[in-house]
Amino acid sequence: MNFIDKLERKYPRFGIPGLMKYVICLSIAGNVIALIDMSGILPFQIYTGFLSLDVYQILHGQVWRLITFILYPTVGFGGNMSSSMVFIDLIWFAIWAFLYYQIGTVLEREWGKFRFTLFYLGGVIFVIIVAFVFFFVYRAIIAGAGGVGADELLGLVVGSKSNLEYLNQTLFLAFALMFPEMRFYVYFILPVKAKWLAYVYLGLMAFHIVQCIIISDYFSLTLILGALVNFAVFFIFARGSGSIKGSVREKRRKNKYKKMARPHEVSRDGSRHKCAICGCTEITNPEREFRYCSKCNGNYEYCSEHLFTHEHVQ
Repeated sequence: MNFIDKLERKYPRFGIPGLMKYVICLSIAGNVIALIDMSGILPFQIYTGFLSLDVYQILHGQVWRLITFILYPTVGFGGNMSSSMVFIDLIWFAIWAFLYYQIGTVLEREWGKFRFTLFYLGGVIFVIIVAFVFFFVYRAIIAGAGGVGADELLGLVVGSKSNLEYLNQTLFLAFALMFPEMRFYVYFILPVKAKWLAYVYLGLMAFHIVQCIIISDYFSLTLILGALVNFAVFFIFARGSGSIKGSVREKRRKNKYKKMARPHEVSRDGSRHKCAICGCTEITNPEREFRYCSKCNGNYEYCSEHLFTHEHVQ
């Protein structure tokens, strides 16, 4: 029994049901705030002025920023944008919100609320720790160089860079590791398997790592590496169907089942698996995975396209 299993036994009620729903709602609220800031209605910036992870302001009593920085906007933050660019950003955000809500819901269903909350909360805490560490390190460097009075500006810069972008990207990596054959329709037209999109994500992260090294942006570099470490550690030590060890055991179980299957369990076309919804098999649709639903009353098997969308048989 690893430490995550022990934690779950000790704190079985820990976890936020439907966590991704709240994450998406906070992201929507953050973008609404960004649009207000861009409009110039108020004489101050709401997010950077009161909500960002500004360590200087936190140390001076604004402790709510430890939570409200999650409202980090993805639209129009960090510069002036035209109306058309803002509209395009809003469209992409809507697609992102829908996709990641589905991914987060599936991960929570597979791992359970305890593990999913622990995974996401661990990433959030890491961002907070990195922000504080870099604030004090940079302040010491500036003080050693003879600079004074830069604490407030330093807190503002660190707060503007503190976000959960890379943590959210690791959610997709986790999903792709569990369901590599699941298809996504890029631009709603081109079907691409999750494993290939995961390689694209990793490639983009590698590009960002190199870019951060070139421009000496060690803060963003640490956020990227930290998100990947959080992802790797969780999958190494966590058990169940969502972990690497669990995935290996699942494959072994499937192979053992195929070897032990009796002749009459094989259909006329030679298939051993059949979706209870669409009737496809591993022969007609070799790209799909087949699993039994533990919530259905009886042995009902579904393909990867209908495993999470069917109505449970009671």
